[in-house]
Amino acid sequence: QLDRVFGYEPKGRGFESLQPYQNPRMHLHSGVLLMYIHPTLIEKVCSMNHEMGLYPENFETVKSGQKCREYRLYDEKRQNIRPGDTITFYNTESNERVTVLVESLHIYGDFKTCYQDFWEEDFADQGITVEQLVQDTYQGWWSKEKEETYGCVVIKFKPL
Repeated sequence: QLDRVFGYEPKGRGFESLQPYQNPRMHLHSGVLLMYIHPTLIEKVCSMNHEMGLYPENFETVKSGQKCREYRLYDEKRQNIRPGDTITFYNTESNERVTVLVESLHIYGDFKTCYQDFWEEDFADQGITVEQLVQDTYQGWWSKEKEETYGCVVIKFKPL
């Protein structure tokens, strides 16, 4: 079946015996297979799934659809995320899972700026200041040194 997806149909043994599968949207040109993929399928073909753990309280807000943004260090793992990808969040205690679709990424040099940009929507009702939230981030999650190295990212997502 995979051979058909990529436009080849086995006709014998060995690479030289592969013949082009007869599909009007695929053409063999100078030894290079040209495929035409409908634009609505590109997201499915090119997207990746990423996994991230969440503590139970945050997991429940994602699962219920109340939370639509995740704040993370923009480290090597998060630098691989693109709009159109999916993220499977798992509950760090129960291992329950929920998958969401990444809509956009907002990349910042520091947590203070990213928290300020989304303060009203995500943090204003918590009864703390931006500065307190930044200090909590440094003490409980990521150091100032890591922030200076990587910056941070706000991942906007929607439920699937």
